[in-house]
Order: sequence, then structure tokens, then C-alpha cells
Amino acid sequence: MAEEEGNVNEEDVFLAFAQHPSPPRGPVRWFLDKVFFTFLMLTLLLLMLEAICRLLWLLPWEQFGDWLLGTPWKEEELEL
Repeated sequence: MAEEEGNVNEEDVFLAFAQHPSPPRGPVRWFLDKVFFTFLMLTLLLLMLEAICRLLWLLPWEQFGDWLLGTPWKEEELEL
């Protein structure tokens, strides 16, 4: 089988496909590409938001509550 191929290199095969430019895409294909890309980005965004929410859910928020609200830690700080 190698004798039938002759002097064809692997680079020559790839260059044969690259000699002509690809035809322009029509407006329907262009629109479908945009819709698919938008769907893909929204799906990835939702998956990332879900992962972030699950990670934030694991934090001990009771310990951060006073710090976030700026509540004083000691009774002495409550006195005027």
C-alpha cells in the first residue's frame, strides 16, 4: 500500500485542503452561530454562578454576620 501512495508527505495532504479559502457563510448560518454562541455563554455563566453559590453556601456566615454589620464585639463598646 505504501508503494501506491508515492511521494506524498503528510504536509502535502494538509496543504491540499488549505489551497482554497472557505466559502462565506450565509446569513442563516451566521445567525445560528450567534444564537449557539449566546446559548453557550449563558449556559457557562449559569454553571459558574451555581458553583459560586454552592461554595459560598458552605461558609460559616454566622461568624461573618457581626463583622459585616459592624456590630461591636464587647459591651464596653456599646457605652457612650
